[in-house]
Amino acid sequence: MKGLSKEVKSAIIIGIVIVLLLVLGIIYGQREKSEVADAPTTTVAAVEETTAEATTAAATTAAATTTSANVTVPAGATVAKDANGQWALVQNGNAVTGFTGIADNNLGKWYIENGMVNFDFSGKVVFNGVTYDIENGKVVS
Repeated sequence: MKGLSKEVKSAIIIGIVIVLLLVLGIIYGQREKSEVADAPTTTVAAVEETTAEATTAAATTAAATTTSANVTVPAGATVAKDANGQWALVQNGNAVTGFTGIADNNLGKWYIENGMVNFDFSGKVVFNGVTYDIENGKVVS
């Protein structure tokens, strides 16, 4: 390096430092990749099981309590089979599709969702300020 100016010597030193930093970065990056590769793997079955558990928990939580606003059962409407043979809130032979809440017939009180008895629902429903316990669509208390 004899005979080189200070500027050239500084440029060479800076270049060497940059090369060393790049080499260290490559080595460090390779080390991180191997650590990631050594991490435990998750199987598709484990992911599906975890997803199913989370979905079930979310569905259970979501269905636990449903609140209906202050709604009045339409005059003359009762829970009966509609023209399609489905249990619904029926008025003048037609399902009252806009109704969600509690309605009754001679067999008891039922949870109605969009006009149909929701036999899949079990949980609590707050309807017109009263909390009802529902099992498979039927009010149990």
